[in-house]
Amino acid sequence: MSEIRVQYGKLEGVDRCPQCGVANPYLRLLNPANPMVTNRGPTKGTTVNWCFFVCSACDRMVMAESPPYPKSEGCAEIARLYPQAESVDEALPSSAQNYLRQAMETLHAPDASVVMSGSAVDAMLKAKEYESGSLFKRIERAVEDHLLTEDMGRWAHAVRLEGNNVRHADEDRPHMTRQDAEQVLDFARALGDFLFVLTARVESGIEAAKASTEDEAS
Repeated sequence: MSEIRVQYGKLEGVDRCPQCGVANPYLRLLNPANPMVTNRGPTKGTTVNWCFFVCSACDRMVMAESPPYPKSEGCAEIARLYPQAESVDEALPSSAQNYLRQAMETLHAPDASVVMSGSAVDAMLKAKEYESGSLFKRIERAVEDHLLTEDMGRWAHAVRLEGNNVRHADEDRPHMTRQDAEQVLDFARALGDFLFVLTARVESGIEAAKASTEDEAS
């Protein structure tokens, strides 16, 4: 995160607020004194600066860890943020990546976020050649084919209902809440992990193990 730093009393270089996802957030520095803390335990003796910021859009806190710098220089470069900004794994199909990013970016607009999460699920199923029928019917077939577990299928049922509520404006519940959007996004991300990310990591691990064995043999 070397490009992320504190300048002119605010955090620069953060594309989206790690808390609410708003673009180009104004993250105001709250503690210009930049307290330094000497760590204990496994990192005993190391010293870091802690900086605290508040987002002008959601009024929620973001904490930053920085290597020690003189107080006159502020926090300077940032080592990591808490919470960390969410990202989309590149092992996913490109269309699913695009929809998931939009789902994350529109959590402040839950109806839109739910539709984008549903579109991401749709793209993932199509990448696995489940292309015809409703979203839920395709998920059912994936469960029958043992591509997905029965538990994933039961979880997916809620995704279908939420998506239908948004598209058909259910009179009893015409709009989604942020909590609804976060739950549907959680499912979409878990589905991506299950279908693509874990497989990619296993394949990468196998290749690494093979390479290591070949190096030892030579």
